[in-house]
Amino acid sequence: MISRRSLLPTAGLLGLSLSLTGCKGARRDEAPTCRAAPLSLEEAREAQRLAERRHALRMREAAAPGSFLREMHGALDAKRVAAGQVCLAELADRGQLLFEHEYGFADGLGGGGSAKAPGGPFRRVHGGLFGGPETVSCPSCHWVGGPNGAGAETDNAFLQGDGERTRSGDERNPPALAALGVVQALAREMSRDLQRERADLAREAARAGAGREARLVTKGVDFGVLRATSKGEIDASGIRGVDGDLVVKPFGWKGTLADFADFASEALQVHMGIQSDRLLASGSRELVGDGNDPADPDGDGVRGELGRGPFAAMMAHLALLELPIVEPLIQDRQLAPAARALRAPTTTSFADDFQRGRRQFHALGCAACHVPMLVLESPVVEVEGLPPIDLSREMRRPAITYEPALGGYPVWLFSDLKRHDMGKDNAAQHVQRGVALNDYLTPRLWGVADSAPYLHDGRAPSFDYAIAGHDGEGAAARAAFAALPMEEKGALRVYLMSLRRVPRVIVP
Repeated sequence: MISRRSLLPTAGLLGLSLSLTGCKGARRDEAPTCRAAPLSLEEAREAQRLAERRHALRMREAAAPGSFLREMHGALDAKRVAAGQVCLAELADRGQLLFEHEYGFADGLGGGGSAKAPGGPFRRVHGGLFGGPETVSCPSCHWVGGPNGAGAETDNAFLQGDGERTRSGDERNPPALAALGVVQALAREMSRDLQRERADLAREAARAGAGREARLVTKGVDFGVLRATSKGEIDASGIRGVDGDLVVKPFGWKGTLADFADFASEALQVHMGIQSDRLLASGSRELVGDGNDPADPDGDGVRGELGRGPFAAMMAHLALLELPIVEPLIQDRQLAPAARALRAPTTTSFADDFQRGRRQFHALGCAACHVPMLVLESPVVEVEGLPPIDLSREMRRPAITYEPALGGYPVWLFSDLKRHDMGKDNAAQHVQRGVALNDYLTPRLWGVADSAPYLHDGRAPSFDYAIAGHDGEGAAARAAFAALPMEEKGALRVYLMSLRRVPRVIVP
């Protein structure tokens, strides 16, 4: 048996021990945190270092299963992390390791007697809210288009099923995890605006002693009509695309969660059976298990599977993920022939197709729901368990940049962060947190070139199939695209192919 003490020298060599002192926070008048460009030599060296570290950690886990998580729990004190006494860059680095880690039975993979199940621990069709598990790591499902990407059709999960029949569950494709901190910050500002409008309406109705109504609009997105009685009582029956609490929830295919930390804690449970302290504090017995031990409700014999310190580190990693870009392929420079007897290669530029496709995106009605750009007022995001994070300084590049003409930070999200009725053909089987069966959150199209297949169930292998899958409120845009001559549809595809991720060096 290998003792934990014998592993500590190896941990030091791998650079896993956190410094006892935190980084000095940058003032607002200081330059943003310096990060290497995606295709720079420094980034390539960093990719190689991370690959070597992953391999070394896997070797350590083979020698002593569970040693990695034990060390993370020992190094990442939740109180120090929340107080900002741990350098954010170092914290996000540890969070990346936790995101990439292949969880095993020593870590709490699965639940109950899954470690000894004759047929194996995995369950592709989830057993109700409790879930699978159906995998061992986050990157096993979030990999298409690069790290933290989307999932292939074969990575689909069948949620809230009977544990056996695929038709019993709602099929869901893993979404890409781009710039989650920015998404949460946008949603928080929109919720703030909507709730402020509600308070103003109720106050005005009570002051006037007469009924009042107001159209709820934030960042150019219309959420319907809110009414107040002469006593200031609120009637929310006229609002659209958001719950009655007026909290914009941008996470999950149905738009059911306001914070990506809640999204991550549920995903760890239902897809791997890894129970975070955050989830145990608030999760229902249907979700976490009905065992008698509050610290081990899934009954797998592992208590304290993912504490608040390590979980906060993983959230730091997700909060700082980079923005996708909007950029067509423009290769209009003159290229020399490969040899004297050969002709020079033809240069290629899709700039004209991009411009026509952008006009089509608006003319066909796509931009009505997939709103291209929203303006973020403040770059600071608050994530439970972490000090406030200034995304403009701390994000991986490309990061948000202040635009004086807009008075904020333009975010090319291609979503209104609102739910829409997508018709009976897209209806779910199970109600999630009160959301109507036909309703789905408008997917964020940034990075869409690198995230096929498409739609909530991954049934669309191409843009054309995805558009054809629109129904309900999306039916008019679908019909407008279908009516285009075949030779004109290519421009829209080129535009969508320009919504992509920045190429970067990756070492498997």
